[in-house]
Amino acid sequence: MRQGIGLAGAVTALLAVATTGTASAASLGGWGTIRADMSDGTLVWSDAQPAKTRTFTYWRTDVGTARVSGTHIVSGGKPVVVRTSAGPLAAGEIRATGTPGDFTLAATGAAFAGPVIWCCTPEHVEVVVSSDGDGAAPRPYGVGLDGARVRWIATGPAGAVLGSADPVENAERATSAPIPGNPGPGLASISQGIATWADLGGTAIRIGVPSDAGVSGIREVAQGGQVVQVRALPGFVVAVVRAAGWRVTRTDTATGDVRVVWRGSVRPQVGVGGQAIVIGAGRTILASRGGTARTVASAHGPIAAVATDGTRVVVFERVSRTTGTGSHVTTKRTTAVRIAGTVR
Repeated sequence: MRQGIGLAGAVTALLAVATTGTASAASLGGWGTIRADMSDGTLVWSDAQPAKTRTFTYWRTDVGTARVSGTHIVSGGKPVVVRTSAGPLAAGEIRATGTPGDFTLAATGAAFAGPVIWCCTPEHVEVVVSSDGDGAAPRPYGVGLDGARVRWIATGPAGAVLGSADPVENAERATSAPIPGNPGPGLASISQGIATWADLGGTAIRIGVPSDAGVSGIREVAQGGQVVQVRALPGFVVAVVRAAGWRVTRTDTATGDVRVVWRGSVRPQVGVGGQAIVIGAGRTILASRGGTARTVASAHGPIAAVATDGTRVVVFERVSRTTGTGSHVTTKRTTAVRIAGTVR
């Protein structure tokens, strides 16, 4: 275990290697706000929720990783915990890097800039590539590994920036370049060779090519409604859009063509991987490889998040169990994680 860098309100990042095992499903404590991603058989997730002691409440974002083998989730990996007493943390934008067990994470708060983390070194140590607890510092939202560089999109009083750094402690080649717009939580995403973001309350997404100098070839693409979330993969961008209900769009990065792959009355959860999109709406799980999304499974409880590697579909679903009788009744809330089906 390694104690990480101190941040706003005593934020720290911790790392430990957990005991491994195999199961068809896993379980997380509580009903936190979940973000998840999956690549090449590695599942990664962040779980943001408050934690109470006898005297005060603090906030934490827990990160977990697991290997997926066939229809089983192989537990273990390199959990990271980001903690703060400065105020609530948003669920960190997390992306699997394609290397088993590795990920990038942006864990930020409503009133401060949290850390940008890359994990992990051969010694199983996470690297805080950017951290600034100053309330005026740009707050990171989208993050990803682009070649050998960790890149992230952040917003501050002076506007939006694209940050870049090597995944090493005290990186000397760190850069920050201004980009247009005003993105917020969920409205920025980085993937290999692509950056995408949307303005708070905006109806279009921006797509471009990231580099240390900023983002080049920026194209604005209208989405037909208010954009509330974006996720990028090489070749396309997925957006969750509010417009007379809800819709999920897929925008081709080469042509700018926009296709609506799903419409519904409830706000969906989305995941991307391979060439697939997975959608959790209510208790229905759907998937698309480019056309209209089709139902692939049903959830046992409300869906907190979904993820895919392009073949398998993983769902994070809320579970509530009541025990005891009379005045001794207690309710235990957990989030179950399981492979719900495959992309067809």
